[in-house]
Parts: sequence; C-alpha cells; structure tokens
Amino acid sequence: MFDENFEKKFMQRRDNGMWLSDEQVEILEKYGIDYMNCHEINELLYRIDNLLMDDNIEELDRVANELAERNYYQNTNK
Repeated sequence: MFDENFEKKFMQRRDNGMWLSDEQVEILEKYGIDYMNCHEINELLYRIDNLLMDDNIEELDRVANELAERNYYQNTNK
C-alpha cells in the first residue's frame, strides 16, 4: 500500500485540465486561490505571485516553484 504522503504528491489531471497534486490543491485552497478557474499554469502562477507580493508564505512559494519548473520543462522550446 502507498504511503499517504506519496499519494498526496501524485499528480492528477484536474477538471480544468491542469496537473496538480492533492497536496498542491490543499495549499492553494488554504490560501483562497481558485485554481479551477485557471486554464493555464501561467494564470495560476500569476494569482499565486499576487498573493506572495503581500505575504511571504513558504509553502505557497514552494508550490509556485514546482509549477514554474514543470511549466518550463513542458512548455519551453529548447
């Protein structure tokens, strides 16, 4: 059986088409970020960055870094 922490980190395709883990979703919801109304990673990153401008929230910053890294590797022409 899988460790619960592993399952929370497992990426899942959400109804809006974005791939997010349960852990990321929990953090986004905790800070009132409506990820379901975002249809692109860049839009979600923009919303997170706006919140981070006012507060330094370590766990939210970590989510932003994970999303930005994945966005770079998936969507940047190399």
